[in-house]
Amino acid sequence: MPTRRVAVIGGGILGVAVARELLKRSPDADVTLFEKEDRLAAHQTGRNSGVVHAGLYYEPGSNKAVLCRRGVALLEDFTAERGI
Repeated sequence: MPTRRVAVIGGGILGVAVARELLKRSPDADVTLFEKEDRLAAHQTGRNSGVVHAGLYYEPGSNKAVLCRRGVALLEDFTAERGI
């Protein structure tokens, strides 16, 4: 079977996540990530505040509040599973 060749354009969080997932699903694939900058996450991805937002500032029950709380729970589970 020929090697699967895939190109991913953009080295932000989405591009890197897509490339990673492709390799997880097809470890023998030839995945190339193209990024125009000299480093990954040079734009908005790299400007994240680096904090986990608790959702306290958003209206209770709003999408932002619900998604923040879900994100916190997922991160807590992730770190607990890995002993971080």
